[in-house]
Amino acid sequence: MAFSTTTTKLDFVTLDVFTPTRFLGNPLAVVFIPAAQRSLISQETKQRIAREFNLSETVFLHTLDDEPDTGAATREIDIFTPRRELPFAGHPTIGSAYWVLHSLGWTHVDTLLTKAGPIRIQPQAAPGSVKATIPHAVHIHQQTLGGVLAAEPAAATESLITTGLSDDEEVRAAELAAPLVSIVRGMTFLLVKLPSLEHLARVTTSKPLDFGQINGFLDAGEWNVGYVGRYYYVPTGAAAPEPVIGDEGSQNWAIRTRMVGQSYEDPATGSAASTLASYLTITGRAVQGARFAITQGMEMGRQSEIEVEVSAAVEGTEVKVQELFLGGTAVETAPLQLATPHLSTALQQIFIMLCALSGEVPEEPVVSTKTGTIYEKRLILKYIEENGKEPGTDAELDPEDLLPIKTGRTVRPRPPNFTSLPSLLKAFQDEWDALVLESYNTKEQLARTREELATALYQHDAAVRVIARLTRERDEARDALSKVTVTATAGNAAGGDAMQVDNDSLPAELAEHVDELHQRLTKGRKKRPVPAEWATPDDVASLQQIAQKDLSVTQASTLALHSDFAAIGGLDGILDIYSLSNNEVERSLEIGEPVTGTVWVENKIILATAKGAVESYFNGQLTNAFREHSGPITGLSVHPGGRIVASVGTDKSFAFYDSDAGARVSRVYTDTALTACAFHPDGHLFAAGTQSGEIRVYETKTGQLAATFVLGPPVNLIVFSENGFWFAATGKGQSTVTIFDLRKDGPAAQVKELQTGDVQSLAWDYTGQFLATAGASGVTVQQYLKSSKQWSEPLRNAAPAVAIQWGADAKSLVAVSKEGTVSVLGLAAAE
Repeated sequence: MAFSTTTTKLDFVTLDVFTPTRFLGNPLAVVFIPAAQRSLISQETKQRIAREFNLSETVFLHTLDDEPDTGAATREIDIFTPRRELPFAGHPTIGSAYWVLHSLGWTHVDTLLTKAGPIRIQPQAAPGSVKATIPHAVHIHQQTLGGVLAAEPAAATESLITTGLSDDEEVRAAELAAPLVSIVRGMTFLLVKLPSLEHLARVTTSKPLDFGQINGFLDAGEWNVGYVGRYYYVPTGAAAPEPVIGDEGSQNWAIRTRMVGQSYEDPATGSAASTLASYLTITGRAVQGARFAITQGMEMGRQSEIEVEVSAAVEGTEVKVQELFLGGTAVETAPLQLATPHLSTALQQIFIMLCALSGEVPEEPVVSTKTGTIYEKRLILKYIEENGKEPGTDAELDPEDLLPIKTGRTVRPRPPNFTSLPSLLKAFQDEWDALVLESYNTKEQLARTREELATALYQHDAAVRVIARLTRERDEARDALSKVTVTATAGNAAGGDAMQVDNDSLPAELAEHVDELHQRLTKGRKKRPVPAEWATPDDVASLQQIAQKDLSVTQASTLALHSDFAAIGGLDGILDIYSLSNNEVERSLEIGEPVTGTVWVENKIILATAKGAVESYFNGQLTNAFREHSGPITGLSVHPGGRIVASVGTDKSFAFYDSDAGARVSRVYTDTALTACAFHPDGHLFAAGTQSGEIRVYETKTGQLAATFVLGPPVNLIVFSENGFWFAATGKGQSTVTIFDLRKDGPAAQVKELQTGDVQSLAWDYTGQFLATAGASGVTVQQYLKSSKQWSEPLRNAAPAVAIQWGADAKSLVAVSKEGTVSVLGLAAAE
């Protein structure tokens, strides 16, 4: 070929996914698209590259300028099969996550953006291992193959089933009794449990079974659609005993599997593994979740190790899957480069001399000047004559748009007369050409139909999820109405009963206390200068670790500071009192319940637990205990006056307590679970975060709703700035912190979004100019300069933490890790 071209080289790597060993697992190609070349690489070019690799999937990873120093936490990927683009797939996501997090070392990246939406990724403790959050809508169908046969179906259906079952009697019996489970609408698997690995070895791909022709097999309605495959499994490790509702334990499974489609076997199937894990979690009633180590592909020489983690909860009498994680590792097989020529006459990449219609080497090749695609001349001329456009596009194509390609080949002889034997062969050749064109058109139509069906399924699944959420909210509202009490009063004895909701205001004495403190703090705030000894931006930027101590708490969750002491609570039911000056644990308390919140009120420690308790301790002794919540408490906050303490919980209510009198003084019910809370620094407002992604601001005295701000995802944290009109919030799964302005409404209230990475704790300093964050990606400090109205980041520390607080004069930060190690960041002592 002779063309004037400019060549762009694309780096790519081939991986084997779900294995640490080359030439095992499921193969994957990852092609890197730099930001500067993104406009040059079209989707059609990506499809041709994927067809050239001819793997089950090929990933195109879009990189950014100035990699890896850009700091952005999201990278976009496109996933292609040799035939079409996919919105999402399991093993390409795990392979991409492995390459980004381990091979490239971009640990700040926590999200892969697919056509199906953002997928959260994170490294695991095992070397090279990663995991990703998997969308799910688990449904167990009512029917089995044995049930269909027992209902005496039509002879054609009975013959279809019996001929598709295994010849082995025990395998056949297992297939007839196997449950049918969907992980999402349109993706369903027959989960066949076999008694031994010998039986698993007897499974064959020579017995295809088209489930789409079995009427009534899938449940009617929205679930009666999509792909169905057979997933055979044998538990190979000892599982935990079957728990009951309320059991605190979890289950661990080791399983060997094989995935069989119509007439093929897959070495690693993330969707099938996720389906099996969800089904075993539900039927095993693993209410605290389960972990699965799944080995697949052994029989075809492509051993794959798949990890699935499931968290579950009891809803009514059923166990429901809450979160689903797919994990594994990968190994590099070959890093290479692709040369992608850009033709000066609008031709695009040509990688191999194959006809796009027949898939064979053309005898008389021509290339389209509109798309750069190569065709056999006689085939494309017939196609143009019948359709008038180029295959695979809606663009018109004329014979003049075809350029011949010069190749070294033997000159064919002139056509013989039609009456000879060679002329008959020519006629057969013409018939074959017509058949090739018809086959191509059929495949093209099938691909379009599949794409339309996939899009419709995703849209339908989203609509069903919305309906399910609305139905759940309706049921929750009905449950709240059931808590309404009917009381009779003297004033309405003659006129009938009056309905009264169990929401109450603060007593008059506390209401006056709130008003007096609000007026005093608001007036003083406007004139309050920054203390002379307060930390400067240079001081904050110079903070470094000056002390560290391992605690008796092993699953730290909360941190509160008072003077020289820090109270650290953990999900293991332990509370440590740590002295900053002595770098020692002064006292350790056995709480007996997971601690979810901790605050100081003078010298008293008040904590909240996952079992709905609020407890007060003084000198290590329990002084007061309240159990006002029927579920876990998710947030605890103290009023700036120190007398009122607030708690919020998943039972859709918040309560106020008088710490002096040791009594609950107010309670307000809402229509959604509450996840976080904070008092305004002037004390007249109380903010509560919700599971539905709203931040609701209430009047402290009356409990009346004053304003609502929308964050989006379920709210994790809320903290007010000392300037009196800003507050910061972050949601579940977010890598950003959003700053809201109380003085504004709607979208305008979101004044700033800070890119901080994973956030599990927030803390403003006394002056309102420094915002500290802590999370799995480390500790940061965000600074707001009032003079320039600009944000900056003076400090970033890579040490992970779950909680953080400012020390004296903002010249130190106290952080605690999930494993129970407390660290103090401060200014280095002058030499």
